Amino acid sequence: MAIKYNREKLGDGIHYNSIINERQKTNTVIMHFVTGLSQETASLNAVIPYILAGSSSVYPTLTELNKKLSELYGAVLKGSVSKMGDSQVLSLMAGCINDRYAFDGEAVTEEMTKVMTDCLTSPHLQDGVFFEKDFELKKQELIDDIEAEINEKRSFAFKRANINIFRDEPAAVSVKGDVSHAEKLTSADAFRQYLELLKTAQIEIFFVGAQESAGCKKIITDALNSIDRAFGGDNSSAKSPLKGEVCRVTERYDVAQSKMVMGFKTDCGDPVALKLMNAIFGATPISKLFMNVREKLSLCYYCSSGYNDKKGTLYVDSGVEQENIAKAEAEILNQLDAVRRGDFTDEDMENARKSIMNSWRGVSDGARSIAEWYFSRSYSGDSLSPEEMIEKLKKITREEVIKAAESVRLDTVYVLTGKEAKA
Repeated sequence: MAIKYNREKLGDGIHYNSIINERQKTNTVIMHFVTGLSQETASLNAVIPYILAGSSSVYPTLTELNKKLSELYGAVLKGSVSKMGDSQVLSLMAGCINDRYAFDGEAVTEEMTKVMTDCLTSPHLQDGVFFEKDFELKKQELIDDIEAEINEKRSFAFKRANINIFRDEPAAVSVKGDVSHAEKLTSADAFRQYLELLKTAQIEIFFVGAQESAGCKKIITDALNSIDRAFGGDNSSAKSPLKGEVCRVTERYDVAQSKMVMGFKTDCGDPVALKLMNAIFGATPISKLFMNVREKLSLCYYCSSGYNDKKGTLYVDSGVEQENIAKAEAEILNQLDAVRRGDFTDEDMENARKSIMNSWRGVSDGARSIAEWYFSRSYSGDSLSPEEMIEKLKKITREEVIKAAESVRLDTVYVLTGKEAKA
């Protein structure tokens, strides 16, 4: 049976999205708070979902909260922070078994939802602000996470590249902010920001289950209706403009293997054609970058491309020896030119198409993945299902792929290399 998706407005800037899939064995509730991304508030916002997911006035300690969740057949409650285009997304996610698997007809989903909304609207406080001990623990965890980012050099290079690719844009800001801002956080600051987010953030609630839960929806609606809203408008992202000349940045750290991230900008208005072009170019194990730059020429340890439709940006990230950086860049551009010339077979195109289709078909297999699909679609301004996107993909022609490739222009080249490397 096909998945049923429905989006309903509950209040000012608040939407309830239900995704009904009879195959689901669990029920999942996700609450996204979408707000603008800025250097001043990134760390302040980032700590909030982790505080909220750890206690409430009803269950003031993590031990008490976990005990309650265990009683609900091992239900889970987690906080997270992510980036979508120019927006910062603060999330609470709760999951439990479908009620039909509970003993004696227990309303597990409703009870889990009540625990979740208590954490959101009735946090554990001390002197009118977040409980100091809880706050300091989460603050230190945030600082540790930010400092640990440098240890994973591939993702660190990508983060540093984004600063230059999206220079003077919100998307340049790291989703968790930086240590200098995080160290200055106070419990009072975080609580004030929490209250501000409840008032002003775009709120997207997702329910994923085998059947609708009127009780769950009512609990959420009642909780959010208690909030005094002053919503300023839905968040969106601007396409990143192409720089007047290619920005080249080299930074030196203690690394054995250099990392290169190339950022490209596009004004193409067909994201599906760009998705297929990107798959042919570098997003699959049968792509031009993998087969030629990595396998045939051995210029990179890894080399792949990705596409950020929210910002109209395509990127290539690679691990490369310092002496091969210039050669790798030239060959990556050469492979892009090949796609622009139409130098790919019908088989290449169909294999790339099938790879994307298989990926999109798999979206419905998990509660989190299907919720994230529709969240991303709503952010983009539509509610197309994976099946509808597949139908669009099937119609993309060779000429449209070439046109998409022709729209891609190099914007930034970022290199993370060893301290002893020659300039």
